[in-house]
Amino acid sequence: MPITTSSLKDSARVYHTGDDAHIALLYDAVVRELEERTGWCLDVVTRTQYVLEQPYGVAKLVRLERQPVTVCTCTNSLQQVVGLGLVTINGIQYADLDVPNLKYPLILTMTCGDATVNPMLGMAVRARVTQLNAARGDDTVPLRSDYWDNICAMVGKGIG
Repeated sequence: MPITTSSLKDSARVYHTGDDAHIALLYDAVVRELEERTGWCLDVVTRTQYVLEQPYGVAKLVRLERQPVTVCTCTNSLQQVVGLGLVTINGIQYADLDVPNLKYPLILTMTCGDATVNPMLGMAVRARVTQLNAARGDDTVPLRSDYWDNICAMVGKGIG
Protein backbone atom coordinates (compact mmCIF):
# COMPACT_ATOMS: atom_id res chain seq x y z
CA MET A 1 0.00 0.00 0.00
CA PRO A 2 2.06 2.95 -1.27
CA ILE A 3 -0.43 5.49 0.15
CA THR A 4 -0.88 5.08 3.90
CA THR A 5 -4.21 4.98 5.72
CA SER A 6 -3.16 7.96 7.82
CA SER A 7 -2.57 10.13 4.73
CA LEU A 8 -5.95 9.01 3.33
CA LYS A 9 -7.59 9.93 6.65
CA ASP A 10 -5.90 13.33 6.64
CA SER A 11 -7.18 14.03 3.12
CA ALA A 12 -10.70 12.94 4.09
CA ARG A 13 -10.48 14.89 7.37
CA VAL A 14 -11.21 11.81 9.45
CA TYR A 15 -9.55 12.21 12.85
CA HIS A 16 -10.64 9.06 14.67
CA THR A 17 -9.80 5.38 14.27
CA GLY A 18 -13.39 4.16 13.94
CA ASP A 19 -13.33 4.42 10.14
CA ASP A 20 -9.88 2.94 9.52
CA ALA A 21 -11.27 -0.31 8.09
CA HIS A 22 -13.70 1.63 5.91
CA ILE A 23 -10.96 3.94 4.61
CA ALA A 24 -8.76 0.92 3.81
CA LEU A 25 -11.67 -0.69 1.96
CA LEU A 26 -12.24 2.52 0.00
CA TYR A 27 -8.54 2.62 -0.90
CA ASP A 28 -8.71 -0.95 -2.23
CA ALA A 29 -11.79 -0.02 -4.28
CA VAL A 30 -10.09 3.07 -5.72
CA VAL A 31 -6.94 1.11 -6.60
CA ARG A 32 -9.09 -1.48 -8.38
CA GLU A 33 -11.09 1.24 -10.16
CA LEU A 34 -7.86 2.95 -11.23
CA GLU A 35 -6.46 -0.29 -12.66
CA GLU A 36 -9.65 -1.19 -14.52
CA ARG A 37 -10.17 2.30 -15.97
CA THR A 38 -6.58 3.29 -16.82
CA GLY A 39 -4.43 0.15 -16.59
CA TRP A 40 -2.25 1.78 -13.93
CA CYS A 41 -1.29 -0.42 -10.96
CA LEU A 42 -0.37 1.17 -7.63
CA ASP A 43 0.37 -1.97 -5.63
CA VAL A 44 2.81 -4.59 -6.90
CA VAL A 45 0.74 -7.30 -8.61
CA THR A 46 1.16 -10.02 -11.23
CA ARG A 47 -1.04 -9.80 -14.33
CA THR A 48 -1.28 -11.68 -17.62
CA GLN A 49 -1.94 -10.42 -21.13
CA TYR A 50 -2.92 -12.42 -24.19
CA VAL A 51 -1.19 -11.72 -27.53
CA LEU A 52 -3.02 -13.35 -30.43
CA GLU A 53 -0.51 -12.85 -33.24
CA GLN A 54 2.94 -11.48 -33.92
CA PRO A 55 3.03 -7.67 -34.14
CA TYR A 56 3.63 -6.19 -37.58
CA GLY A 57 6.40 -3.77 -38.45
CA VAL A 58 10.14 -3.54 -37.99
CA ALA A 59 9.96 -3.39 -34.19
CA LYS A 60 7.93 -6.25 -32.73
CA LEU A 61 6.39 -4.21 -29.91
CA VAL A 62 3.11 -4.85 -28.11
CA ARG A 63 1.54 -2.27 -25.80
CA LEU A 64 1.26 -3.55 -22.24
CA GLU A 65 -2.22 -3.11 -20.80
CA ARG A 66 -0.93 -2.65 -17.24
CA GLN A 67 1.54 0.05 -16.24
CA PRO A 68 4.24 0.39 -14.86
CA VAL A 69 5.77 -3.01 -15.62
CA THR A 70 9.02 -4.06 -14.00
CA VAL A 71 9.31 -7.61 -15.42
CA CYS A 72 7.64 -9.22 -18.44
CA THR A 73 8.07 -12.88 -19.40
CA CYS A 74 6.51 -15.48 -21.69
CA THR A 75 7.07 -19.13 -22.59
CA ASN A 76 8.63 -19.91 -25.97
CA SER A 77 7.99 -22.91 -28.24
CA LEU A 78 10.72 -24.86 -26.40
CA GLN A 79 8.75 -24.43 -23.12
CA GLN A 80 11.40 -22.10 -21.72
CA VAL A 81 10.53 -18.92 -19.83
CA VAL A 82 11.92 -15.96 -21.75
CA GLY A 83 12.41 -12.48 -20.31
CA LEU A 84 11.21 -9.76 -22.66
CA GLY A 85 12.76 -6.35 -23.05
CA LEU A 86 10.69 -3.34 -22.03
CA VAL A 87 10.57 -0.23 -24.20
CA THR A 88 9.05 3.05 -22.98
CA ILE A 89 7.62 5.44 -25.57
CA ASN A 90 5.91 8.64 -24.37
CA GLY A 91 5.41 7.19 -20.89
CA ILE A 92 3.74 3.98 -22.16
CA GLN A 93 5.56 0.66 -21.83
CA TYR A 94 5.78 -1.93 -24.60
CA ALA A 95 7.17 -5.47 -24.60
CA ASP A 96 9.74 -6.26 -27.28
CA LEU A 97 8.67 -9.57 -28.86
CA ASP A 98 11.67 -9.77 -31.21
CA VAL A 99 12.77 -13.03 -29.60
CA PRO A 100 13.45 -16.32 -31.43
CA ASN A 101 11.24 -19.40 -30.97
CA LEU A 102 8.06 -17.61 -29.94
CA LYS A 103 4.88 -19.43 -30.88
CA TYR A 104 1.67 -17.42 -31.06
CA PRO A 105 -0.72 -16.96 -29.36
CA LEU A 106 1.33 -15.88 -26.34
CA ILE A 107 0.47 -15.26 -22.73
CA LEU A 108 2.65 -12.53 -21.24
CA THR A 109 3.18 -12.55 -17.48
CA MET A 110 3.93 -9.13 -16.02
CA THR A 111 4.91 -7.84 -12.62
CA CYS A 112 3.23 -4.44 -12.39
CA GLY A 113 3.12 -1.61 -9.92
CA ASP A 114 5.70 0.33 -8.02
CA ALA A 115 6.34 1.33 -4.44
CA THR A 116 6.67 4.99 -5.47
CA VAL A 117 3.62 6.95 -6.55
CA ASN A 118 3.53 9.88 -8.95
CA PRO A 119 2.51 12.87 -6.76
CA MET A 120 -0.36 13.86 -9.06
CA LEU A 121 -1.65 10.30 -9.13
CA GLY A 122 -1.39 10.07 -5.35
CA MET A 123 -3.37 13.28 -5.03
CA ALA A 124 -6.04 11.91 -7.40
CA VAL A 125 -6.31 8.68 -5.39
CA ARG A 126 -6.62 10.57 -2.10
CA ALA A 127 -9.27 12.86 -3.64
CA ARG A 128 -11.25 9.85 -4.91
CA VAL A 129 -11.15 8.17 -1.49
CA THR A 130 -12.35 11.45 0.04
CA GLN A 131 -15.20 11.60 -2.50
CA LEU A 132 -16.28 8.04 -1.79
CA ASN A 133 -16.10 8.62 1.96
CA ALA A 134 -18.22 11.78 1.66
CA ALA A 135 -20.77 9.95 -0.51
CA ARG A 136 -21.75 7.49 2.20
CA GLY A 137 -24.41 8.06 4.81
CA ASP A 138 -27.54 10.19 4.73
CA ASP A 139 -26.09 13.11 2.79
CA THR A 140 -25.00 11.22 -0.32
CA VAL A 141 -23.68 13.04 -3.35
CA PRO A 142 -23.75 11.58 -6.86
CA LEU A 143 -20.33 10.41 -8.01
CA ARG A 144 -19.17 11.16 -11.52
CA SER A 145 -18.42 8.07 -13.59
CA ASP A 146 -15.83 9.85 -15.73
CA TYR A 147 -13.44 10.62 -12.83
CA TRP A 148 -10.45 8.65 -14.16
CA ASP A 149 -11.08 9.79 -17.73
CA ASN A 150 -10.68 13.38 -16.54
CA ILE A 151 -7.51 12.52 -14.58
CA CYS A 152 -6.00 10.86 -17.66
CA ALA A 153 -6.91 13.89 -19.77
CA MET A 154 -5.13 16.17 -17.28
CA VAL A 155 -2.02 14.03 -16.88
CA GLY A 156 -1.75 12.55 -20.38
CA LYS A 157 -1.88 9.06 -21.80
CA GLY A 158 0.97 7.80 -19.66
CA ILE A 159 0.13 8.56 -16.05
CA GLY A 160 3.73 7.92 -15.02
